[in-house]
Amino acid sequence: MSARARAWLIPLFLPVGLCAMAASPAVSGTKYAAEFLRIGVGARALGMGGAFTAIADDATAAYWNPAGIARLDRPELLFQHAEQFGTLATHDYFGYVQPLMGGAGNSGTVGFSAVRFGVDNILVTKDGWRDTNNNGVVDEGDVIDTSLFRRESDTEWGIFFTYARPIGDRLRMGGNLKVVRQGLVGNTSFGMGADLGLLYELRRDATLGIKFSDITTTQISWDTGTREVVSPSITFGAQWTRQLAGLRSQITFAADIATTFDGRDTASQFGSGAAASDFQGGMEYWFSHAVALRFGTNAGTWTGGGGLRYRAFEADYAFLPHDELQNTHRISASVRF
Repeated sequence: MSARARAWLIPLFLPVGLCAMAASPAVSGTKYAAEFLRIGVGARALGMGGAFTAIADDATAAYWNPAGIARLDRPELLFQHAEQFGTLATHDYFGYVQPLMGGAGNSGTVGFSAVRFGVDNILVTKDGWRDTNNNGVVDEGDVIDTSLFRRESDTEWGIFFTYARPIGDRLRMGGNLKVVRQGLVGNTSFGMGADLGLLYELRRDATLGIKFSDITTTQISWDTGTREVVSPSITFGAQWTRQLAGLRSQITFAADIATTFDGRDTASQFGSGAAASDFQGGMEYWFSHAVALRFGTNAGTWTGGGGLRYRAFEADYAFLPHDELQNTHRISASVRF
C-alpha cells in the first residue's frame, strides 16, 4: 500500500470509535428507529442473504457499502420492486451511479438512490367513539360509530447522495449523505445522517469491506415533538471469487457480520447488552456470465434466487421466506450504459 493510502487509514477508522460509543449509555439509540432502512435492497444481494458488504459492485452499493460505487467503470441504472407480506406493504428501490471523468472511478464516482416503503389503507379507529353525554369518558352507553373510521397510509423514504473514489491501488472509500422522510397517519418526520464505507482488495479474487452506518447518529424529528435517534452500526464483510475456466463459470462466497448498538439483542442472533449481531452468508454461481444461481442465509433464514444477464442488461429475482407472514418475492433490473 502506498504512503498516501496509509495516511488516509487513521482518519478513516475514526468511525470505529464512534460506533463503540454507541454501546455506552451516553449515546442511546431509539430501538427500531427508521427500521425500513434495514430491510435490504436489490434481488441479487438479497438472494445471497444480504452478504454484500465486500461485493457492492452494482447500483445497490450505496445501500450496502458506498465505497463500492467506485468499482463501476460505466454508469448504471437499477430498479427494484417488492410486495411484502402478501400485498400488505410495498418496497421499492432506485439507484443510479455515474463515474466521473477519468474512467474506472479514478476521479471519483457519484450516485443517487432512493428507498421507499409503504403501507396503504391503514384503518384508523381512534376517532370512532361517539361520546353521547359529552363527559369525555367512555361510558357503557357510548357507541362506536364506524362512519367515523378512516383510512390512512404509511410512507417512508430514504434518499442517498453518494461519493466514492480509490485511494491507492487497493483501497476504495465512499460515503453517503442520507435524508429520511416518514409519514404515518397524518404525522411526518424528517432526519439526516451519514454513512462511510471501505473496500480493500487483499488480492484480485478476495476483498474485505466495512460499512459504518449513521456514523454521527441520525436524528429524526417528528412534527409531534417526538425525537428518535438511529445509533451507529458496523458491518464487516469478506468475499472470495474463483474462476472455473473449464466450466465457463465463476463462483463467489461472501459473509457479513452486522452489529447494532440500540439494544435489539432479543431480536438478533448474538446479543449482549446494547450490542447485537447477525450473520449473513451467501453464494453466487455464474455460468458463462449469463445465468446466475444464488443461495444465502440471513440471520438464520435461508434465501435463494437467480439472475439473467444479456450484454448490458441484468434481471434478478430473490425469494425470502417468512415463518409467520407471507413469503416475499423481489425483482430488480439494471442496465449499464
